[in-house]
Amino acid sequence: MKTVNPERSSPPQADGLGYQRLGQHEMPTMQIVDRGLIFDASAVEAPLRVCSFTSLLRLSSGTLLASFRRGSAKDSADGNVVVCESTDEGASWSVISEGFESTFEGLAGEIRSTELAELDDGRLLAVEGWVDRSGGSGVLRDAETDAMPSMHILQDYSNDGGRTWGQRRVLKRDAVLSGPVMRLPGRGWLATSEFSHPGTPDRERFHGAYAHFSADGETFEAMVDVVDEDPDIFFYDQRQKVCPRTGRPVAMYWTYDNRAEADIEMHMAWGDAETLTWQTPRSMGLAGQITMPIPLEDGRLLAFYVHRHEPGSLRLIGSADEGLTWDTENELVVYSSSGAGEQGISDETTYDEFWEAMGTWSFGHPTVAVLGDGSLLLAYYAGADESCLGVHWARVEV
Repeated sequence: MKTVNPERSSPPQADGLGYQRLGQHEMPTMQIVDRGLIFDASAVEAPLRVCSFTSLLRLSSGTLLASFRRGSAKDSADGNVVVCESTDEGASWSVISEGFESTFEGLAGEIRSTELAELDDGRLLAVEGWVDRSGGSGVLRDAETDAMPSMHILQDYSNDGGRTWGQRRVLKRDAVLSGPVMRLPGRGWLATSEFSHPGTPDRERFHGAYAHFSADGETFEAMVDVVDEDPDIFFYDQRQKVCPRTGRPVAMYWTYDNRAEADIEMHMAWGDAETLTWQTPRSMGLAGQITMPIPLEDGRLLAFYVHRHEPGSLRLIGSADEGLTWDTENELVVYSSSGAGEQGISDETTYDEFWEAMGTWSFGHPTVAVLGDGSLLLAYYAGADESCLGVHWARVEV
């Protein structure tokens, strides 16, 4: 079995993680046992045939909920988030909600992404990324001025399993939702966000990653920094999951070298659920973009990630030592792109090119739910090109 050892990483503080480390020979083989569609975009009439920003939640009842953005383009003013339901462990799906209220404080807007959580009283919490579209433009960023519309994180609640939503609150203004809402055992819920801070005469441009804690799923405390302010390295699209054995969160990042104007290896960091602090991110030694961590009961750590460079694909890889090394020999290709080659991560990419490329990518946003038998349900968006993107699922035995 071949493993990769991150060249630029320093060992994490393994003491206290609570794992019985597995030997590399104990890594089981992963295999896809079934696959299908959560939402078939090709079966609906134009223009709302472009899906992205996928998310999954498994309720205590076993019901699965999938949420995803649907619009006429990847960047468009008509985007909103659809919620689908499965009561048979992901084998079949039905749409139960066509969208959230997109007007906020009297302004027309877009619900760009949504992450769902189940509260103690059975209600559902939706944490939503809202974008001001009152100007009518479908462009998210002005390349000439680097300006973007106002973006806020909102909360809505459902008493009927996700069919209707209301009781809106504001979680954080001037922030972008970045990953799943996590349940911290015995403590509450943790939402994550990010924000690109423009440069000023006193400070260079940097990209921040943040966490927001709530003990009751209603009121969220002031945000905390997940990474230190760094104008050299940008930690994008943090995705965090809580280890079912230790209760510790683990974060993974798509990582960009701002000076070199190029993506570098994905990074990761373990955190502490009590203090809400995280280790300094370290390289995973793997080239990729958005990455969903999957810590398992048996001590393994998996990563479901976007392999944007050739061959374009979505891949699942495992580690038996908390992410110190990765089993590249048994990496599982979950999805292979059949479309034209997309902008890769091996070439230098200017900041403007980076933003332009995101609107053309035809697959991405990996997410996961652990099923009752311990298998994984993986979800992502994909299509032949950016004009028609559906939401796919694959069931993997691990």
